[in-house]
Amino acid sequence: MILFICMKLEEKLLQLCQAQNLTLGLAESCTGGGLAARLTKIPGASKYFAGSIVCYQNHVKKRLLHVPEMYLQQYGAVSSEVTKKILESCIDELSVDIAAAVTGIAGPTGGTIKTPVGTIYIAVGGATFVTKIFVFHFQGSRQEIIEQAIEKALLHLVQLIEESKKMPNNP
Repeated sequence: MILFICMKLEEKLLQLCQAQNLTLGLAESCTGGGLAARLTKIPGASKYFAGSIVCYQNHVKKRLLHVPEMYLQQYGAVSSEVTKKILESCIDELSVDIAAAVTGIAGPTGGTIKTPVGTIYIAVGGATFVTKIFVFHFQGSRQEIIEQAIEKALLHLVQLIEESKKMPNNP
């Protein structure tokens, strides 16, 4: 009999962090701590998961994650520029090896023609990792959009670590 075990993304992520002795942090806007909740359900997560800064309102992005007011005015809170800045500040503030930043519009209101409901930006990176920024246009209810954002953030963190293992300078 062959037994297939399906590992959840959050389990895979923490397993990879353990294997490479990496610390992990998050900066969450539209996911409102949902990413952190997924990770902290796993016993022993605290060995690798430092924490999450939930930066739902812009004044929190400015104060805790050092996003310049000019960025928010020029690009908007849901943009690649702001997401990248949130990621960089998250890495610095939480003193972690890798991190993810998520911002977007989960709806059902708040969207515009330029940035409709379901627009989600996710950035992943770290001090010795290449920063990658993704934009998604999810469909569904507010909760479905949030869940899709959480899954993609976990997936891209896993991929970031797995890809780094293949680079010549990493064992």
